[in-house]
Amino acid sequence: MARVKALSAYKMAKRIYNREDNVYDKKVITKQLITNILLMYMDECRKALAEGERIEISKVGSIIPEVKVHIGNFNLPMCNKDGGNLPYTKLKITRNNLLRDTMNRNLLKNIENGIYGLEKLPFNKSQLGILKNSGYIPEDAEIENGDEE
Repeated sequence: MARVKALSAYKMAKRIYNREDNVYDKKVITKQLITNILLMYMDECRKALAEGERIEISKVGSIIPEVKVHIGNFNLPMCNKDGGNLPYTKLKITRNNLLRDTMNRNLLKNIENGIYGLEKLPFNKSQLGILKNSGYIPEDAEIENGDEE
């Protein structure tokens, strides 16, 4: 899949700093200050998740820590201290309905306009094949910078 660069604290701070609705004095509120605040926020989120707290991000969704124990399926033996199948943790990430609807609306609008995927996340070749076979997109549709899988 085409590798998309992740949104770092610095890149997010740059976006916030350059927003049209940023009414703060740019001499006082610098990109570095915003970056530091975001890094503190991320550190607090990391600490909360490590302690088992749920993180809710407004207008985005939730990150929910879970504890798991192998129950002996999928050819893995049951949790066993001596056998190496220790209890473990996972993160469940959910998105709220507004974000889900927005993402889906953008995807469908892109498909209508001949863009197969989201702006920075194209369909891979196997997904494109399914869409072609189902008649959802034209047979001659191609993706740019798509996954080779």
